[in-house]
Amino acid sequence: MDIIKELVRQGLSARKSEVYLAILELGRATTIDIAHKTGIKRTTVYDIVLDLLQMGYITESKKGKRRLFIAEDPSTLLSKNEDRLSSFKELLPFLTEIRNQSTPKPAIRFYDGFVGAKAIMEELLLVEQKEQFFWSSMSDLIDLFGNIYMERWVKRRVKREVISRVLLTNQSKIPEYYLQSNKKVLREIKWLPKEYVFSGVLCIFDNKVAYISSRQESFGFIIESKELAQIMKLIFQSSWMMAPSFDSKPV
Repeated sequence: MDIIKELVRQGLSARKSEVYLAILELGRATTIDIAHKTGIKRTTVYDIVLDLLQMGYITESKKGKRRLFIAEDPSTLLSKNEDRLSSFKELLPFLTEIRNQSTPKPAIRFYDGFVGAKAIMEELLLVEQKEQFFWSSMSDLIDLFGNIYMERWVKRRVKREVISRVLLTNQSKIPEYYLQSNKKVLREIKWLPKEYVFSGVLCIFDNKVAYISSRQESFGFIIESKELAQIMKLIFQSSWMMAPSFDSKPV
């Protein structure tokens, strides 16, 4: 295991992680000891240990005039983090209420490449209102993510009880699994007219509008705007009412 990498994920910088691990290995250490162990300048080490003291990762003791730094027991750190998490959970409803009372400001997030597109797909699963509205070129999604990921994604959506309504382009060679339109997969499908051909996928969920392009352009975005989402839902509903039923695919 890359311990430093994992500590960075917990919020420490790489250098703070190095210093913390050095103190943990040494048992107790002066800034000179830590500098020798890590190869980091003593003045920099001093600044880092002050931060670690404040963060609760280490404690301090004195031996004569020397300041010795001691790493906290890792299990104690876990307990402290659990306490912080518990406190934050209690605070969360109040923070959410304050956020909801504020005037929402539209936000636009751009995503690049496969990793960005996948991040959008994962966010689609976090829909709070348990309903999604798609204009979809399904073949582009399968081409971009592969059949295995997409099948798993659909199963995760169903497990979260998220209903999906899809306006599908008139495409051939779409696996039968993605053409199921029933309560079992929590999905309703209608066909767009045959002249309505496009690439990528547009999805409306909660107060957001998301787009994922085909592999050729390889980008995506999410716009968070209540007003835009309302307009797009109205456009979707109009398209839905005019679209042919799933059983009468346009030819």
